[in-house]
Amino acid sequence: MSMVEKRFIPIALVLCLALGWGQAAPAQEIVRISGTGAGVALMAPLVEVFEKENKGIKVHLEKSLGSTASIKATVKSALDLAISGRPLKPAESAEGLVQLEYGKSPFVVVTHAGTKQSNISLKEVIDMYSGKIPKWPNGDYVRVVLRPNEDVDTKLVRAISPDMDMAVTAAQSRKDMLLAITDNEGFDALKRTPGTIAFLALTLPLSQPGSVKVLRLDGMQGSVATLAGGKYPYVKPLYLVTRKESSAATEKFVKFLYSKKGKSLAVRHGLLPTGIK
Repeated sequence: MSMVEKRFIPIALVLCLALGWGQAAPAQEIVRISGTGAGVALMAPLVEVFEKENKGIKVHLEKSLGSTASIKATVKSALDLAISGRPLKPAESAEGLVQLEYGKSPFVVVTHAGTKQSNISLKEVIDMYSGKIPKWPNGDYVRVVLRPNEDVDTKLVRAISPDMDMAVTAAQSRKDMLLAITDNEGFDALKRTPGTIAFLALTLPLSQPGSVKVLRLDGMQGSVATLAGGKYPYVKPLYLVTRKESSAATEKFVKFLYSKKGKSLAVRHGLLPTGIK
């Protein structure tokens, strides 16, 4: 045996061991998800549990794109699953998408973590939006965090009552209010700005405990338990949107979300899933 052959044999052996004797490692299947901020916040702990139980599937939880942009990305196959805060429009369904009702999150009054009070009446909220109450009891100026007029959250707030509807219109005409385009922008404004107030899905505050303050509304605590018991009336629905021809990995993840374990996790993180009473 030549010196070249003697040197080549151990090198080749090391390479075979490193490459699994020529066997390529099995590729992971990918599931790409985004959506409304309330949905993305909810998904993080569920994705973690799912991946531990399904080693061959990697879930890429993308930065929140919002409902509409995520739906468009799903049509173009840039995403596999969109978590939407609104139902599909007929034109979107015609693009080959499928919508599933996922559940409802309590739609709660949220303020800066430094706010001292823990309860607020709906009338006080209306008066803060309209400008009749310009300051909090501690002297901080009220800063309403608004969403675009066509946003689903704005429509949900308006639907609370005729007076709330008029108060939103009044707030939109005030120059000292804040405008957040997405759930995450609204959440960030509440975290950093004293005196702020807004309605948010409970999944967002629960994703970062202590970062903001969730107020009782007319003495009612917005929670999955009070929502399930019919004691808390304000909700933000969430929907799952996929293509009709979804991958096996996507279907497996959706099946996990509707499983007993998946629903139990969702409840802990602020969602009352469809089918739970």
